[in-house]
This record gives sequence, structure tokens and C-alpha cells, in this order.
Amino acid sequence: MKLSQQQSSTFLETREKKAAYALNQPVIYPVDGYKLLNELSIGGFGCVYKAIQMKTNKLVAIKYSKENMEKEFKIMNQLQNCQGVPQAYYFGQLNNTYYIIMEFLNEDMLTILTRLKYFSIKTIIFVAIKVIQALSEIHKSGIRHRDIKPQNLMTKYSDSNIYLIDFGISLFQNDSQPDKYVDGTILYDPRIVHRRQEYRFIDDIEMTGYCLVELFKGQLPWQKYIGGRESRIMQMKQEFLDAKSINQFPIYPIFQFVLQNQNNDIPDHNILINKLRKMLQSYNIIEDYIYDWSCNELITTHQFKPRTISFQSQKSNFQDEKQDLNIASEGKIQFVNDQSYKFMK
Repeated sequence: MKLSQQQSSTFLETREKKAAYALNQPVIYPVDGYKLLNELSIGGFGCVYKAIQMKTNKLVAIKYSKENMEKEFKIMNQLQNCQGVPQAYYFGQLNNTYYIIMEFLNEDMLTILTRLKYFSIKTIIFVAIKVIQALSEIHKSGIRHRDIKPQNLMTKYSDSNIYLIDFGISLFQNDSQPDKYVDGTILYDPRIVHRRQEYRFIDDIEMTGYCLVELFKGQLPWQKYIGGRESRIMQMKQEFLDAKSINQFPIYPIFQFVLQNQNNDIPDHNILINKLRKMLQSYNIIEDYIYDWSCNELITTHQFKPRTISFQSQKSNFQDEKQDLNIASEGKIQFVNDQSYKFMK
């Protein structure tokens, strides 16, 4: 069967991504006392397997990487009593492969989004409250997550918490900024990252807001530019925050809170949680934490039409892609291509 030009391009991109992943993948060794069941996820620098502890028949997740994950394990250990952080049981090394044995969780938000297409108002506010509650405890422990995205938000069917995973690029409060311009994921990175300025606690909340927009609308307004210019993505984020229509989002308090706390070191998360609870009251939603994936069919709220929101301000006037965009900021912005963006030192 002959592929169309678009299909062929997509196929080649997928093949190239798989090849790049393969180059960075660790060798998967069986861990003594555990039986590997199946692969759960794969990323640029590692993969996660579902496994069972043979002595107790307990399900666990084992994360493998070529990179030393000792710091990630220490961070997870420090957060063991925090709501919304999975338990980390053991860190080890087999030849040139590092691994962490951790609590098994069920599904990530991106997988659920693929199945449901978008989340209801009820679920989106519930997820927002749970993630902010988790961040409250994480930030009080002096840790900045720095890579919040739907793939790193997980569910556990036995409780109502939303779990934050992948602390691979997280920082302790006294850590100096890494010798890299950026580290996270360009779609969800806060504006401060595009400006090459130091990452703060409030920036985790901005990242959370972008994740929730994607879960609510099905995609981010700037998603189609992921293969293009970083400058355009940043401008669209700023226009999104500046647009008057943003107050139509049920999670608008998050962005309002972000803008009001740009000068606060550690923001008061309880203020934001209370504002989100007021949003529940305004929609007459009971705080029962029954999510869309807990029901047979998607819950809808008739008062709101989430797919019709326009985020662009009237001042938006994108220039030709070949031209540089002059974006106002507190610091000078150095734009780089998408590949350099993630790995530049």
C-alpha cells in the first residue's frame, strides 16, 4: 500500500523517534526477587516496567535508565509521606543500568485523555485540587518538580489522589540552577523557562495550569507549533494568559493565582485550593472525587461549552515564520531550535 506524503512523513518521524529512543534505552535486567510482566512506558532516557514481587505477589513498577537516578530516589524518599507522591522502595544498579522499584500506579492522564478525548468540568477541577494539594506538600519540602505534564500525572484506582511521578529533573530548594537552559517539556514549560531565568515554586503551578487546559480542551492552543519556533509557543502562552476569555475556564483561578504570585517565593496553596472549591460551588458540583474514568460515560455540565473558547487577544498578529518575534520580557530571550531546546548545555 502506497503511503500519502503526510502519512509517509508521520511514519518516518515515528521511526526516527523510536530509533532515538533505542539509542538511549538501558539494558533491561531482571531484578532479583521480581518478575517483569510488561513494559508500561518508554521515554528518551529510560523505560518503566510492570513487575511482581514473587515472595509477596505485590505489583510494583520498575524504572530503568542509563542515567544515575540516585538523586531522584532521594527526592522521592524525602517525599514519602506526601500526598500524591508514589512510594519508592529501592534504588539499585546492574552493570551500566540504574533502576528504582516503586509503587505501582494505574494510568496516566495522557492515556485517559486519549480514551475520553477531554475531561468534564467536574473532573478537571477535582484533578486541579488534588495536584495543587500534592504540590503544596512537595513545595513545603523545598522541592521544585519542573516537569509537570499529563504523562507525569497518574491515577491509582484504590484512592482518589492524583500522583506526580518522574522527579528526574526536580531540584531541592538549595540546588543551584542546572547548567542547562531548560529541561522540561516545551508544551508545558512556564514562561520563566523560555526567558532562561531561574525556576521557582510558582512555575510548577503554571505548568499544572497548561496541563489542565489540555485535559479540558483536548489539546493546547499552541500544540500545532511543537515542531516550530519556541518564540511562537511562548508568545501564544503569554497571549493566552492575557486574553479576557481566559476567565471562562473553570480553572481560571490557577492562572489568576500565578499572575498574582510572581514575586512570592512559596505561594499559599490553600488560597488557590479554596478558590477552586468555590468554582465547584458555582457549578453546584459535590466534592465527591468521582472522576470521569470512574463512570461509564463522560459527565457533562450544560452551563458551559468548553470547546468554543478563543484564547487569542485582539492584539495577536503573528509575523511570518521566517522572521524573529520580539517578545517583551524581564530578561533577554535566547531562542533555540526544538532539538537544542531540550538538551542544550
